[in-house]
Amino acid sequence: MPSPSKSVSWIAVCRSLGCLVGLCVLTALQQWTGGVVTASEGEPVASVTELMQAMVIPAASAIFDVPRNPPADEAAWTKVRDSAVMLAESGTLLMRAGRALDSEVWAQTSRDLAAAGEAALLAARARDLDGISDAGNQLIDSCEVCHEKHWAR
Repeated sequence: MPSPSKSVSWIAVCRSLGCLVGLCVLTALQQWTGGVVTASEGEPVASVTELMQAMVIPAASAIFDVPRNPPADEAAWTKVRDSAVMLAESGTLLMRAGRALDSEVWAQTSRDLAAAGEAALLAARARDLDGISDAGNQLIDSCEVCHEKHWAR
């Protein structure tokens, strides 16, 4: 019978090997699926329409409002920044397995939405009103192209 210290060492080795194998499997799965691992992340809980209504539309409206009503204080700039973050991340969420449609237009306009959000975020951090306006124009272009192809009328 092995001594208690040898048993503990054997258990530690087995645990380490199990973790290593698990990491290798996860890495291979991420590479195989292009970085999307749905088994551990689960399926999206919101529909595309719900995502648009809850995140994209309110965030876009806040960005579109900046040229007419420039932020007057730190709290207002924080709201603009938060809206930009939501837009940037929404583009990523739209490309997620379970939401992404089998279309290059869908993928490109989702990337364009994310890029517009990123541009708005950089402009908000710099308190750049012209940059926010430019990001709003990018956002309009992205939305129009996507809606032309995918919006059920």
